[in-house]
Amino acid sequence: MNILIIKIGALGDVARTSFIAQALKDKYRANKPRVVWVTDIRAKPFFVNNPYVDQVVIKEEKQQLLNESWDLVINLEEDSMNCRFASSLKKKKLIGFYEQSGKIFPTDSVKEWFNMSALGEKPKNDILKKRNKKTHRQILSEIIGVSQWKKYEPFFRLTNSQRKIASNFMRRHNLVRGDLIVGINTGSADRWPKQLSVEKTAELIDILSKELNAKILLFGGPNEIERNRQIISLSRSHVIDTGCGNDLVEFPAFISVCSIFITTDSLGLHIALALKRKTVCLVGPTSANEIDLYGLGIKVVADSKCLCCYKNNCKSMEKINIKKVFAAVKDLLKIKITLLITAFKEPMIAKVIESAFNQKTNYDYDILVSAPDEPTLNIARAYAKKYKKIKIFKDPGKGKSYALNQLFSLIKTDILILTDGDVLLSENSVEEIINLFLNPEIGCVTGRPVPMENKKFKYGYWANFLFNAAHNIRKEAFESNSFIECSGYLFAFLKDKINMIPKDVAEDSIIPYYFWQKGYKIGYAEKAQVFVKNPDNFGDWIKQKTRTSKAHEKLDVYADTKTTPRVKTFSNEIKGINFLFTYPKSLKELFWTVELFFARAFVWTKFYFETKLIDSHYGDAWERVESTKQV
Repeated sequence: MNILIIKIGALGDVARTSFIAQALKDKYRANKPRVVWVTDIRAKPFFVNNPYVDQVVIKEEKQQLLNESWDLVINLEEDSMNCRFASSLKKKKLIGFYEQSGKIFPTDSVKEWFNMSALGEKPKNDILKKRNKKTHRQILSEIIGVSQWKKYEPFFRLTNSQRKIASNFMRRHNLVRGDLIVGINTGSADRWPKQLSVEKTAELIDILSKELNAKILLFGGPNEIERNRQIISLSRSHVIDTGCGNDLVEFPAFISVCSIFITTDSLGLHIALALKRKTVCLVGPTSANEIDLYGLGIKVVADSKCLCCYKNNCKSMEKINIKKVFAAVKDLLKIKITLLITAFKEPMIAKVIESAFNQKTNYDYDILVSAPDEPTLNIARAYAKKYKKIKIFKDPGKGKSYALNQLFSLIKTDILILTDGDVLLSENSVEEIINLFLNPEIGCVTGRPVPMENKKFKYGYWANFLFNAAHNIRKEAFESNSFIECSGYLFAFLKDKINMIPKDVAEDSIIPYYFWQKGYKIGYAEKAQVFVKNPDNFGDWIKQKTRTSKAHEKLDVYADTKTTPRVKTFSNEIKGINFLFTYPKSLKELFWTVELFFARAFVWTKFYFETKLIDSHYGDAWERVESTKQV
């Protein structure tokens, strides 16, 4: 299926519209859609790492597309030239704007947007614009016929060269991830007066620097050289000037350095949000309702009656309250952490709770113990009576995913750390995991499982072999900014992005995909170790590994495994065959390694036999592997 999107400018609009490519890929997945995007040459960097856009065509070369046939054309440009071009294409269906007899018309689904645009009937269009309560994301999703619009966010993943630019910038200015780095981007384009005054910007910088010890980065465009010079001159704080001549390779790289980004409704806003930065947006003459912050920030709207006026002489930005901006930054700095222990008849639960409680960390966190059985709950209740930070949840006993979905709707937290009731955490686990979240690009973090067993025995050797192989894969993927599949023994994620998970796929498999597909990076906290008891007999070993394989079977139903291929596959294990011969240190270990190879092959054979031939699949139910439960 061939899909053509025409969205050329403004650049900020291109950035915030980028989510529709993924939405369309999902909607038409069965038809294997190919998405082509026509845009301005300056916007091409937005799409370099976008896996949902198959081809980018700059507007000057769009005539070549007239020779192709299109199943769907989406034209979001309202000017005569692009509407005429959209009308002339060979297409089965058109959504958006087109030209007929020299006049521009909207298709049915875009009429709402058209009626409140500059082309709509005046003054009715202005009234509709002010009354509108829908965000840009919702409006665009309705235009293309996507109902679950909250799933999608603007997509912008940095290239390795951009990461190097950001790293060099931080090193040059003695910045580290532990610093509170605040980006200030209070200018705007010339179309509407959206900029914050020089005086108020300098005042804001001084408050942030004095009260929060923030490191300040000042941003601006080509027309703001003199304005930024005045801001720096007026401010009494140290300000790092990022420059006003940055292109769309450098500008996002510098924004990625920031912990928090304070900006007007401008290009900087949409790039910061696409890069998942916590953002404070200052709004005056444009529509506050239309701006979607995707759960990443706070809007500070001017204390003015002249809002959403789109007038060239609007003075509303003079009414921005700097105290409210400062309060918004402080709110964004607050972080609530919950460590969730899911358990079922766990003899180790007391030790697990103690390992969770006795963390050496500067972060405050709560502990929540979830279990369906009274013996486990009674032990947890005894701890809860002694320590206020420990809470209890009685699991209905219908399976782990069922319990997690209930908890996701109940838990109000920023970062949720998941672990099991039969593993022990190293004392620095919370500290190491949360430190990675200091990089706002990180949406999900996995710890490092370590076997409790000695390598001197076969099943202990097998456990160490497999866990070390997984460690090497995760470490390499993290360093190369590639996708990482998490370990269910210990992983964490930004809670507000996950409301529900499917019950026929393991949570540690699907949740990383959800984040990766939104443009987040998956972190690997290798020093956050979690100690795991593994099976000590062949029957339990086969049972555990087969269930794990089945838990990944339906992953492609919920995730785009073509764009981001599966990690746990038989073919990937075959690719790692070199590790079979480099890991063993003796003839006995080599023999055990060969046995492990055939055991893994047996697991995959059993998996294919049960899932493909006798229709036996993963189910959401509490199951025990007894030899992993011994104290």
